Amino acid sequence: GTFALYSLICRHAKVSLLPNQLASDARISSFRLKVPSPELERSLKIKERLESSLTLKKTLLILVLAGTSMVIANGVVTPAMSVLSSVGGLNVGIAAIKQ
Repeated sequence: GTFALYSLICRHAKVSLLPNQLASDARISSFRLKVPSPELERSLKIKERLESSLTLKKTLLILVLAGTSMVIANGVVTPAMSVLSSVGGLNVGIAAIKQ
């Protein structure tokens, strides 16, 4: 999910640090609506700021990698903690179990 959102951001704005833009992505990125709204103006300002700042691009990539790492770590740690908790519960219930 995190990489999918990052991919969408990279497709609609020139944020990617790797050259992966297609011609269709360039047309999408340069698309502008005729009707101005506060949300549109705010999103265009954010998009332009992301496109112009290398520091923000790197920060966004680091946040995406950190978020994905946390999701993967959660998937690894949760089953291990569950097994350890159940073994601990068996130790309390049955005193003869040593290992």
